[in-house]
Formats: sequence, structure tokens, C-alpha cells
Amino acid sequence: MGKDWIERARRALLRVVAPDYCAACDAPVIEGAIFCDACGEPPPAPNDIALGAMVGGAYAPPLSTAIQRLKFGQRTDLAGRLSPLLPVGACAREAAAHAALVVPVPLHLTRLVERGFNAPALLGALWCRRLGLEFAPRLLTRWKDTPHQSALSAEERARNVEGAFIAHPGAAGRHAILIDDVVTTGATLTACRRALYAAGVVHVTVMALAATPLARSRG
Repeated sequence: MGKDWIERARRALLRVVAPDYCAACDAPVIEGAIFCDACGEPPPAPNDIALGAMVGGAYAPPLSTAIQRLKFGQRTDLAGRLSPLLPVGACAREAAAHAALVVPVPLHLTRLVERGFNAPALLGALWCRRLGLEFAPRLLTRWKDTPHQSALSAEERARNVEGAFIAHPGAAGRHAILIDDVVTTGATLTACRRALYAAGVVHVTVMALAATPLARSRG
């Protein structure tokens, strides 16, 4: 009874000093909501997702708006608003059954210093904390600084990230859940998977916050 009262008091205080707000426009929302009524809910995940990734929704407004604000607007607070959208069911069962490591897609050090944070790592850390899973943010390293993927074709994306990642051999024999913010063609995630398998990881599950339909993605 005492702990329940403390938790209710904590939530009431948070609503006063840090009320829930829409991840896409900052409008006030009811407790537990991620987006306001004006922005609406994100469309469901597309059926044709690269690598069969498990995702929280389609990369379309309001989810795409929120992700862009997180990544390019220095809104690291939005990681906490968005992390509940990450898929739980199959990914959590995979992690529990095989003691899987949760591995974020890394940024190159130059890009990390420039941006100040890595969105997949923020999301992954919060997801692991909520579910009690093992987070391994240093298992993968992006040793090659490559141009941005957004302006490249599918073939160019694949060539751009080929050999760009290395994985720590200490994960040999383990399962891994590879997490990114957005899946498009899967070129970056494929390169990451190859590095993990080369280091002895036996199975990689891919998870992301959002995805574009594979047939319509730019590359």
C-alpha cells in the first residue's frame, strides 16, 4: 500500500513539472499517449520490410516527424516518448529464450561527436531498461566514416556501408537483437549483421522504431 501511494504521488508530481506532450508537435496529451489527436496515430507497419524487421510502425507522420525531431532537432527527450513503440512480443521472447544481446546500430565517432548522441542507442537502452534485457552498445563499431545514405540508391547504399562495421568477438555463440531507428532498404542493417555473424554471433533479429515499404523506399 505504501509503495503504491508513493508511485501515485511520483506520477502526479511528474504531470505537474513534466506533463506528457505529443512527440510530433509538443501539444499536451493525456497520460500515456504518445501523439495528440491532431497529429493522430502512426500508420501500421508495412508488410514488405527489409530483412523481415520487426518495427513499431510505418515511417510516415506523425512517427516520421517525431523521429526527425529526435535525430536532427537534438530532442533526445523524445527517445523516452518513442521507445514504448518498439515491438515487444517476439523480440522480447527471443531475448528471454536465448539471453540475446540488444545491439544498437552505431555511428562513426566523427558523426557521434557532431550529433552528440546515437538515436538507436538511446532507444535501445530505454527498451532494455523497461524489459530487463542486456544492452550491448559497444559490441558493434563503425570504423569507416561513410557518406549519408539518404541521397543514395539501393545499390550505392550497399556499397557505401560494405565492410564499415566490426563486431567484438566476445559475443561469439550469442544471439543478438539489432536495433535501428528506421529501416529502408536494410543496407546498413545487412552490413551490421554480417559483422556480427563474422564475430561468431549465431542469430540476429532486426528491430526498429519505423520502416518504409521496401518496394517504395529510395535505397
